[in-house]
Amino acid sequence: MRRGRAAVIVALCVLVALAGAFLAGRASAAATSPAARWALYVEKLKPDGKLVVLTSEHRYAASKEFAAKLLAIVNLRASISVSAWADVAYYLDVTDPKRWTISWDKRRRAIAVAAPEPDCMPPAVRTDTIEVSAKGANLVTNMAFRLKDEAVKMRGELSADLTAAARASLTDPAVRDGIRQGLSNVARSFCVAAYGVEPETVAALLPGD
Repeated sequence: MRRGRAAVIVALCVLVALAGAFLAGRASAAATSPAARWALYVEKLKPDGKLVVLTSEHRYAASKEFAAKLLAIVNLRASISVSAWADVAYYLDVTDPKRWTISWDKRRRAIAVAAPEPDCMPPAVRTDTIEVSAKGANLVTNMAFRLKDEAVKMRGELSADLTAAARASLTDPAVRDGIRQGLSNVARSFCVAAYGVEPETVAALLPGD
């Protein structure tokens, strides 16, 4: 009787050990999956959750609303246009790993990274490039300088105003190609860091690809 009980206890212990090993194996596999490794890599790379993959410069025209504010400050009745060069940083949100799809083919040394829709930060306005011009007429030199000085003081508002134009560029094929290229570079660096090899094939995908 005692031998029978002992055998049952041993069998239960073996089953528990096997179950524990199975669960530990699954947990280890999940922790070392391409998606998990990617999440850890980008978290260390960009703890703020914004993976910048492209920076570019553009000249943007301010809205009519911004121009109207500027005219109101100097108490001038005119039709003007305001423009400036600005640096724009395009980024991918890495705060939610579920929005990403990462696959790694060890044999083919191929990685595919599917990212969420990109976004951009408010443009960094180059205040020395701000231009104010009158439509259909010439501004008095002093007034032109004053308008530009006021625009410089309002650079925060100008940056916010230009954000809409910057976001519109997210549909530009050239911009999206640049974002894909930037993502590809990050994916290559990831493979070297996570797997110790340079990938032979990299596929960087955005929504709609």
